[in-house]
Amino acid sequence: MPFRLPSLAAACLALIGSLFVTIAPAEAAGALSTKTSVVAMTEGGYGAVFARCTKKKACKGKVWVQGATAQKRSFKVKAKSSGWVTFRNTGWKKQRSAVVRMSGAAPVRVTMQAKVAYGTISGTVARTGGAIASGVKVELWRLGSRNRHVLVSTATDVERNGGRFAFRVRMGANNGPSAGYKLHIVGTSGGERRSWWWRGNGKGAFAGGARDMSAGSAVKVTRALNYRYVANARYSSIKGQVRNGSKAVGGTEVTVVGRPPYWSKSSRVLRDLDFMACASVYGRTRTNSSGRYEVGFLPTSSARVYAVKPAGGLWFGSGDRAWGTCHALVNNRAESRSTGRMLPLPNAGLVNRAHNVGSGRTRVAVVAQGYQGKKSSAKVDRYLTVREYAKGRSILASDVVRAGSGRTVSLGEGHYWFEMGRRTGCSAWYKSRYKNNDGYFNGLDRSFEKWKAKNYKMYRQHCRAWTAGTYKLVYVKGSSMRVGLKNTKGGSVSGRVTAKKIKPRTELMIRLTSSDGKKVYRTAMTDGGGRFKVTGLASGRYKVTVNADSWRGISRGFSGKKSVKVTRGKNTSVGTLRFRQ
Repeated sequence: MPFRLPSLAAACLALIGSLFVTIAPAEAAGALSTKTSVVAMTEGGYGAVFARCTKKKACKGKVWVQGATAQKRSFKVKAKSSGWVTFRNTGWKKQRSAVVRMSGAAPVRVTMQAKVAYGTISGTVARTGGAIASGVKVELWRLGSRNRHVLVSTATDVERNGGRFAFRVRMGANNGPSAGYKLHIVGTSGGERRSWWWRGNGKGAFAGGARDMSAGSAVKVTRALNYRYVANARYSSIKGQVRNGSKAVGGTEVTVVGRPPYWSKSSRVLRDLDFMACASVYGRTRTNSSGRYEVGFLPTSSARVYAVKPAGGLWFGSGDRAWGTCHALVNNRAESRSTGRMLPLPNAGLVNRAHNVGSGRTRVAVVAQGYQGKKSSAKVDRYLTVREYAKGRSILASDVVRAGSGRTVSLGEGHYWFEMGRRTGCSAWYKSRYKNNDGYFNGLDRSFEKWKAKNYKMYRQHCRAWTAGTYKLVYVKGSSMRVGLKNTKGGSVSGRVTAKKIKPRTELMIRLTSSDGKKVYRTAMTDGGGRFKVTGLASGRYKVTVNADSWRGISRGFSGKKSVKVTRGKNTSVGTLRFRQ
């Protein structure tokens, strides 16, 4: 027994020692990991795997390929970080699959292949119909974060090279995908420089062009494509004639527009379209003495994306049918991808389009009912505005197609907002009670503006009204129709403005502004005692501004209520507003 105790103690010490070796920091299992499965190898037999160290201290040790221990290499990955670990295997060409071992990491099987540093993006720009374009070039843009895209290369004189272009791009690590790129195609046709962004179907096949970069297709060179991406493009033209009845219309401008290939969820992208939230311009030209035109260098497309708009005329699409607005033609209201009203552009192009600008309109008679305001505000309270309906846009942000005091309008087919008593800019010059309102334009920052208050006149956007205004969404169609609008008396907001350095009777403007996209602003001027009453307000909440100057965008500070809730037909007081000079 006395001789067995030292042996047992030695055995215990050896076991404890082996445990310490097993969990030593450089060898701790699970502290280092990699998910690399494919490794690009150099001719000298070097490759790398991407490893992650989760320890508080650096992961370090040896790396080698199983069966090639003579080629062990040292490595180090910083604590709680990732990095490339390089190994060597000169026999990789004979055995493409191998197990890579790293100290402190589980073995990982990888496939080894020759390193490819560069891939290519190439293709052709071919004319398939219509006039040939000159000065064709293709730009290669690398995609960056936050829309910081970079032009990295340009292929010029493409048509002199048989329409061919090619770019060399760097491949990713371990023959991974290249960076993302987009192709911008530029050319001159009919004396006009035109451009569009290449679009594909995801496999390189041409699917048309896009005017906005965001709608262009991203291109990546990958191992699956044998490090080559082919992006061919085709262009053609649209030919036609503009007539008014049987008479040709010469010398008029013709615009070819295209709807976006898809409806973006980004409001910025929709705002950037040439016709907001609707379409962009692909080309313009003028008709000759016979009323004929041709717009070339248009990317071909099997989808219905194009339309033609003669200056001052309607929008012409499929079957040369006329529509009143861009949004009616695109028909985004009905369906996100509804394009049945528009034109495709086949490879051979479109010819013999006929656009009769003298037909396809509806005579609309507007009947105004209800409260029409006081005589002093008749021009505002009875003012008629017609805006085209635009999906995703507020009423007041939609484009005005007709405006005035008349009650008969001629419109093409489509959806429209009919408004009455909701005009926003009512008068730039208005009659003042004072010959020279110098108290308002005092100080170094305003004295040079005294010209705005001379001879009993003031220059500021003043919108005085009594009615709340009304609006109605109407689908216009047929030869004639009737639209009835019923106006109502608006609510009002009253109060008083005081000031220390100037007399309260000095004319100050009070503006109430709604931001819900349905109500306009209204204004009032203080009287000799600083009192005011803003009228013609629809129900809702309004922001209160004192001394609003639309010419310079100035509104001075004041203490008091900054917002107010209004009820149509009732008056609300905001009390005293103390004006700061």
